[in-house]
Amino acid sequence: MISILSIKHINFKKIVRLTLLFCFAFTGCTSFYASKMLEPIENAKMSHISYQGVTLHYIEVGEKENPPLIFLHGILAFTQAYSEFIERLAERYYVIGIDMRGHGRSSIGVERYSHRLAADDVIRVADELGIDKFHVVGHSAGGFALLSIAKYYPDRMIKGVSIASLYNHEGIDFNENADDYLTRDGFMDNRNDRNNYTLKFFDSVYDKMGEREKFDSTKKVMVDYGISMFPSYEISDIKEIKNPILVIVAEKDQRVKPAHTIEMSELMQDSQLEVIKGAPHFGIVKRKRHIDIVVEHIFKFL
Repeated sequence: MISILSIKHINFKKIVRLTLLFCFAFTGCTSFYASKMLEPIENAKMSHISYQGVTLHYIEVGEKENPPLIFLHGILAFTQAYSEFIERLAERYYVIGIDMRGHGRSSIGVERYSHRLAADDVIRVADELGIDKFHVVGHSAGGFALLSIAKYYPDRMIKGVSIASLYNHEGIDFNENADDYLTRDGFMDNRNDRNNYTLKFFDSVYDKMGEREKFDSTKKVMVDYGISMFPSYEISDIKEIKNPILVIVAEKDQRVKPAHTIEMSELMQDSQLEVIKGAPHFGIVKRKRHIDIVVEHIFKFL
């Protein structure tokens, strides 16, 4: 019989991770959840633009008469992975969801990646669609680009919503991610028999998309860039942001330190803070109970 004392020493997070790995390896769960990530967005129109050696894919959904809202996804992911969340936003907004460089169906491009470049890409898509001013909603890495838009193109963004994001790499919980793919040296590729269950999962997703070769190239770029892939804004940069920003924190975020996201909100000149109880990093925009709460906050703020 297991004693109460021994139960206290069980690392339940490790058990969950091992369970997921077993599930992925032996029961076909990877294929099932990869398919869920690729569920189509209802009534979405898919388009793309090409400029300066990069092709950017994006979707449009919602009535064009509604206020324009640009959605930016998290790292490794892509717009389509947020289907239910985007469909909810499209109830009131004309949503443009952009697959950022090297993600989804967008190419990596030939220029060295920078957060300024991510902002430039957003402006290019907006210009292509004839949109002058717009709202921005960014999840995780999409929040990096939101900060860059606020820094370099503040007159183009009406209001912003940053979800489970950060302003520099100190906001990443490296202890939580040490056995996965994020370290203080940057990204680890899924090689040398490391667990890297997150990357293995996305390998399966991109296989189903027919974009595995591009994704392998994207991972290599991430590994080569190291820590420079993460945002490196200073406190002074965040204090200069004048756009109204809604900062949404995932209380149970296992990627980004919630305290860091709260600090980011406090540094901004015009921000509103909301903490979503019990929400994990990706689940905050994937689980219906969290989506309902997040969307309600967004509708009230914008």
